[in-house]
Amino acid sequence: MDEIFGILTEYTLALKAGLDSTSQANERPLITRHLVAAAEIYALLHSTGNLESVQELVKSEVRAHGWSFISGQTGDTIAKKWVEFTNAVGVRQ
Repeated sequence: MDEIFGILTEYTLALKAGLDSTSQANERPLITRHLVAAAEIYALLHSTGNLESVQELVKSEVRAHGWSFISGQTGDTIAKKWVEFTNAVGVRQ
């Protein structure tokens, strides 16, 4: 579980960096929504200690990532970190 938390932390920090650096006003609400979902995933994993508790939330967030493109290198980094996380928890893109 420590590895999962580490990967989720990297994803969350990439989102925070994206929020801090984006010059696109329309991206801020998208990134914020992803940050909220990441916090919820973290809380569920922490409280339950099992991956099954987050499967539906992660699947929902996979769909949300498909709908919310974030531009530039920041977007590429966020997408890469998200794929690393979904792979680690066993949810296919």
